[in-house]
This record gives sequence, structure tokens and C-alpha cells, in this order.
Amino acid sequence: MKNKITLTALSFLANFIMAGFATQFGMLIEPIATKFAANVNEVASIFSLLNGGALAGTIAAFFLIEKIGIKRMTMGCYSLIAVAAVILHLTTSLTVVMMAMTVVGFCGGVGLCIAGTIVVSVWKDKIQSTMLVVQDATFNIAGVIFPLITTYALTQGLSWSYSYLAVGMVAIATAIIAVFTNFKACESTGVNGEKEHSEWNFGIISGGIGLFLGMLALYTFLTWAPIFVKDKFSIPFEDAGSIITQYWSAALVGALVSTVIVSRMKIQHFLLIVISFAMVITALIVTTDKMSWLSYLTYGYGFVCAALYNAFIAYGVSFVRNASSKNVSYILVSGSAGAMFSPAISSVFERMVGLQTVMYAIPVIYAAILVMLLLCQRYQVRQAVLCR
Repeated sequence: MKNKITLTALSFLANFIMAGFATQFGMLIEPIATKFAANVNEVASIFSLLNGGALAGTIAAFFLIEKIGIKRMTMGCYSLIAVAAVILHLTTSLTVVMMAMTVVGFCGGVGLCIAGTIVVSVWKDKIQSTMLVVQDATFNIAGVIFPLITTYALTQGLSWSYSYLAVGMVAIATAIIAVFTNFKACESTGVNGEKEHSEWNFGIISGGIGLFLGMLALYTFLTWAPIFVKDKFSIPFEDAGSIITQYWSAALVGALVSTVIVSRMKIQHFLLIVISFAMVITALIVTTDKMSWLSYLTYGYGFVCAALYNAFIAYGVSFVRNASSKNVSYILVSGSAGAMFSPAISSVFERMVGLQTVMYAIPVIYAAILVMLLLCQRYQVRQAVLCR
């Protein structure tokens, strides 16, 4: 039991570290630009390198985790992240910053796959779903802690890199814990010790498709909502931008509450409820003419979507007997792709059909996910009948 707790703590730290680099970047764009005498837009592109590296990392994890082993991958990835954090602190070159952030994104993407693999390996049934949702809560908690550290560092006149150095300290602690941890419970082996083949079926595949569509809808909202609200209600962009702050504020509370709910409810039912609410709320956001409703609706949207990412992992792996690292990596790759390509896809459609139509597409995407979830539930019932 003690080893299970240590492994689970490592999975939580993986989310904590990735959030430490991702959630505070917006606060650091201007300080980094000032430090290196660079254009703000050029510095902002570094965030794309972090996301792109994370997507590459999740794809690499699909092939590498079972070959190299979870323990060695964990020690290697978090040692590299710690080194990259030190380099970010010491470098005087913006090019080096870009390279280091790409490494962080890549190793962090591998780490997220490792985190999901650990949980689905050491926990089963309803507790598995609960632990996966707690990972999302950990991500959101880090999204509060590290920006506070950043705010303190900047207000005290310290270098922008101290905030990332703090994340690097957590990364090296994670690598050290991994050295003294037994990962045997996470190895995908059969009864005779041979490697098991990953199981694939309509349910696990639908988990990846659902998360891709969910992230596509969510990041379309996060990308275009401020401009949509500004144009529709003719208010300053600064005021319209508060819709994003409202979303993330509610997401932290929602992630914590979701942890309690999932511990008492099947993950399939939880996702059906969450996607139904997301569909209704986004439909109201894009159609309402009452500006006073927007804050409440956005808080509600952030609350219900807080645990969407790992909820889909829990949902997908519920369709297989013994989930493998490839199963987890596939769903994470799907989610990362949805988040990364959403701005590009939505930009193309915004030019073709206009912003209003793009926003109307968000609840339609959630409706499509809902239909797929209902079909999968029917598939699961049919499989249960056939197995009797």
C-alpha cells in the first residue's frame, strides 16, 4: 500500500510540474521580452514550443514507455526538466530559452503519459477514476501556487526565471523519489511474465476521439470568447477578457468537487452529465443577449469542464481489462492534438464563415460527443450481454 501511495504521488507531481510551466507563462511574456530585448510576439511563440513539445512527448511515450521502462523514463525526464530550469535561470540567449522550453514540453508530455499509466496500473474500478480526476485538481492547484510565486518574484525585483527555478526544484525532487520507488506494479506483464499486448476496441478509441473533440471545443472557446463578447456587447477588450479569468477560477473549484463526485458515481454517467451541461451552457453563452448572464454561465462552464481531461482517460480505459501505457498515451495524444490544433482550425473557419458561426459550433461539438457517449454506453451494455 505504501508503494501505491508513492507511485500515485509521483503521478500527481507530474501534473503539478507541467502546470508549473504552462499556467504562468502569460505572466512572464513581458519580463522575458524586457530581459532579452525581444518582441513580445516573438516571446509569446515560445508557448507554442512548450505545447508542441508536449504533443511530441505524448507521441514518443506511446512507443517508448514499454521499451525503456517507466522508472528510467521518469528519472530521465524529470532530471532533464530540472536541468532545463537551471539553464533558463542562467542563460543570456533567447534561442537557448526556446530550446529549453521545447525540452520541458517534450519531457512534460512524456511525464503526463507516465502519470496516467501509473494510476491505471495501480488502481482499479471506481478509485481509478477518482485518482485520475484528482490529477486534474493537482494541475489546477499548481495553477494557483506557481503564479503566486511568480507574482512575488516580480514584485520583489527578482529575475523572471526564479519562478521556473522553483518548478525545477520540484522536478529534481520527483526524480529522486523515483530512484527509490519500485515501479513493478506499473509494468504491463502477463501471468507468465511476458509483455501484454495493448487492447483496442470501440470504447477506448472513442475516449481519444471524445477528448480530441472536447479540447477542440474548449480551446476554441478560450481563444475566441473575449473577441466574441467584445464585439457582441461593444465593451472594451480588457473587460471582455475577464471571461477567461472567470473560467479558470471556477475550474479549480470544479476539479476539487469533481473528485468527490466521481468517487460516488460511474465515470460514464459523470461524463454524460458534464458534456450535457457543457453543451447547454455554451449554447446559452453564444445565444444570450443579456450580458449580466455571462459571468454566471462562464463560471458554470469552468466548473463542469474542470476534470474533462483525465475523466476521458478514466472513461477510455474502463473499456479494457488491463490498460497499458499505449492506451493512456493514445488518449493523451488525442487531447494534446485537440488543444494544439484548435486555434489553427478555428482560425480557418473564422475566416471562412465568421466568428458567430465558429462560436455556434462549440455546443454542436459537445452534442456530437454526447451522441458518441450514448452509443458507447449501448456498446458496453451489448458487450456485457455477450460475455454472460
